[in-house]
Amino acid sequence: MDKQEFLKLIEIDTTTKRLKHRENTELEFKENFNKNDFALYSKTLSAFANNRGGIIIFGVKDRPREATGMTNKNFEDLDNKELAHFLNEHFAPEIQFETFNFSNESKNFGVIQVFETDNKPVVCIKNGGKKQEIQETEIYYRYSGRTQKIKYSELKKILDKNLEIERQKWREHIENIAKIGAKNVKMLDLLRGEIDTGNGKKIVIDKDLLKNINLVTEGKFVEKDGAPTLKLIGKIENGELIAPNLNLGEDFFTTKELLERLELKIHHNHFRGIAAEYPQIQRENKYFQQKKNQKYYSKFCLEFLKKEKLNDDKVKEFCKKHNVWSKK
Repeated sequence: MDKQEFLKLIEIDTTTKRLKHRENTELEFKENFNKNDFALYSKTLSAFANNRGGIIIFGVKDRPREATGMTNKNFEDLDNKELAHFLNEHFAPEIQFETFNFSNESKNFGVIQVFETDNKPVVCIKNGGKKQEIQETEIYYRYSGRTQKIKYSELKKILDKNLEIERQKWREHIENIAKIGAKNVKMLDLLRGEIDTGNGKKIVIDKDLLKNINLVTEGKFVEKDGAPTLKLIGKIENGELIAPNLNLGEDFFTTKELLERLELKIHHNHFRGIAAEYPQIQRENKYFQQKKNQKYYSKFCLEFLKKEKLNDDKVKEFCKKHNVWSKK
């Protein structure tokens, strides 16, 4: 999210002097952010994830609805790892989110943006909250301006869609087998890390490689004929795939390392300006991989940014343009 997108969400109606936008299926307002309310926020975030995704904006007062800004610095001090840990401890599958800080007219605002999950439904797996706002086994869903336990009709739609996706995958598998020929097809079991080659022989994938299989999914970085391709890195010895030691420092880069390779001398937090100017590097998987809430950027991202011919002053201008944090 950039500042212009944010400003549209807190735009004022010149007639009523109040916000144009009301809370809806993808938007919620809060006056302040408090760590003690993680359960309450997570309930809404999981509800957004089970629908089409959504945004919580902190710094908006209720009755009347006014963009007053936050009265504390709790959101500025928020460590995303804390919120991610709470979400992972209380919900499954994982809820993907991003946080943003904005200022407007000397007022400070915070934003949590959550994305629609590809693996619905997100379910609460542990009770939590001061008043037990979230309960184990419950599924939350975002309705028009409110979060509540999912109703039968919405849950049925999710389950029906999952079933249709499963059927479609089977159709695609069968079509591909028909094209390739049944004798030429071998199945990769990602759960057990085995490829059955027939005649009782199997190729076994090294468990460390299997655990980090997303790091060698070539479809994330390379497309062959427009279709994702899985590339197994390593050598086969006695029917076993021996994985190399993947080095994130060589194959992927932290923001600091990325800036060094771009020959930029600025503080690594200036990378937020680059991310705001080129949002695709934070959204498209071919540009990054995420491991334990830390993003690592691929060589494709490095090559992309090299073509932009960035320099220190240009990046600092991005920070000013998008009103993101910068260090003098």
